[in-house]
Amino acid sequence: MLEDLVRQHQQDLLDGGRTVPIALGLHNPAAHIERAEREVLDRLLPQLGELIGPAARLIDLGPFAGLRTAQVLMALERPKAIVLMNREIDPRIFDTLTAIDSTAEISLAPASASPSSWDLPAIGSGTSLALIAGGGFGFLSRAERRNLIAGAVQTLKSDDFLLLTIELAQDAAVAEAAYQDFGLHLVRTCLTRLGKSHGLEPRIFHEAASQQVQFGAVAQKEASIQWHDAGCLFSPGDWLAMGAAQQFTAETLSLEFAEFDVHETWHASDGRADVVLLKKK
Repeated sequence: MLEDLVRQHQQDLLDGGRTVPIALGLHNPAAHIERAEREVLDRLLPQLGELIGPAARLIDLGPFAGLRTAQVLMALERPKAIVLMNREIDPRIFDTLTAIDSTAEISLAPASASPSSWDLPAIGSGTSLALIAGGGFGFLSRAERRNLIAGAVQTLKSDDFLLLTIELAQDAAVAEAAYQDFGLHLVRTCLTRLGKSHGLEPRIFHEAASQQVQFGAVAQKEASIQWHDAGCLFSPGDWLAMGAAQQFTAETLSLEFAEFDVHETWHASDGRADVVLLKKK
């Protein structure tokens, strides 16, 4: 899958494209979001089983599917299924889940599943809980977020839940400082996977109008990316976009999830992130 993604975007560069998906360099959540999420989960997980009820189906999706699966699973009462929706899932996740004494059946989403149409089997008599961990929702593009929400609306029934971590809107200087190391690593990983680059300088900046931290590389001079017997050239000042981290307010989150009500919100002590439990209307 990764090799196919690389080849696709190498061709896009040859065709004049100057946008690379963040997935090409995205490995782990940003450290400040992971810390905030871990702190909040320590507080909320003892309550989660009561909120969700017995015999639930856990659907773990998003860029970091598998990151919190075991923790959330252990908080549920007699869960019936875990569905992992991520083609690049680390196989070690299965070892971790198998080692847990649980009633849940572990499975990968079928090949027909997509962000906009999950197409999952109806397993279990209880509530479904969809999980998007690590602030992964904010790393999706607007179109990807719309598709994921469409899949949630189709798949989840009334009174089913969706648990996600969101990064809250921050001052530009604070946001840029928080993402500095993460963003440099992400951009360099993207460039390395595309080929041998020359003259492209990583950049991370906060865009106030969209409340996003943007990642990419700028050509400081005549620049290039070369692979095998092909490559593309960049003029000075050209920008190669590599995605963004979207920050949210309560209002912007409600607009995106119009088919859901906010059931409960837990705040990280540093004020940088919320873990939100949404309930399908």
